[in-house]
Amino acid sequence: MNPSTFSIVPGAEGVEWLRGSIRIFRSQWLRYTSIAALFLLIMQVASVISGGLLFVFLKPVLSVGFLAAAWHHERGELPEARHLFAGFKSNLKALLPLGGVYLVGVLIAATIGLVASGISMEDIVAADGQPKLDEMTQLRFMLITLALTLPVTAALWFAPALIVFADATFFQALATSCRACLSNWLAMSAYCIAIFLLLLVIAACVSPLLFVSKNVALMIMMVVAVPLTAVLMISDYVSYRRVFHRDESIGRSA
Repeated sequence: MNPSTFSIVPGAEGVEWLRGSIRIFRSQWLRYTSIAALFLLIMQVASVISGGLLFVFLKPVLSVGFLAAAWHHERGELPEARHLFAGFKSNLKALLPLGGVYLVGVLIAATIGLVASGISMEDIVAADGQPKLDEMTQLRFMLITLALTLPVTAALWFAPALIVFADATFFQALATSCRACLSNWLAMSAYCIAIFLLLLVIAACVSPLLFVSKNVALMIMMVVAVPLTAVLMISDYVSYRRVFHRDESIGRSA
């Protein structure tokens, strides 16, 4: 397959990415939940050990595990925990730098956001629990930073899948992913809105428990986070297949 070839899909299909992911998850929910639990455990340990640095570099490598699990599942096999480590066997030297791209991109975006907002990092830190910045200044900083991280997000969205499934090089994966996301901005927007609405529904279901017990509500949120992580990670595979393998069906095993 030519890794530079992709389709421009209808905007409404972004919702189908989430629906397709949920269908795949439901068909083997226990296995995917187990994989997601292992993923979150490794990420938490990595974050504690290195203060978050190892987390950044491991995430794109381990995210390939969900791509591999969904790929095997779609072909009639069972998703297994071993699939989570498939990234360590699939062009690791191209996957590892993806975390560095994200880290550098966020740092640059945050720096520009600070300068454009006329504040310093000390002001942000002081604002936590000790208000020093007005709400408009904080909102301006967050919006500028978020806007500047969108190109980084676009470049990384399909990059792991392109490296693993299309044998794309590091730079080729970043460039193609960015072009595919920009060309399908309507579908990407619909997908993000669908995720936002799903999170609202989950929050609406859990929030009444806050009046009963905050600890119970927190515990339930932690439990819900595991299958939710699986669904979101599987949706990376679904979106990749819809954009780069348009003529192939999704979720035959669902």
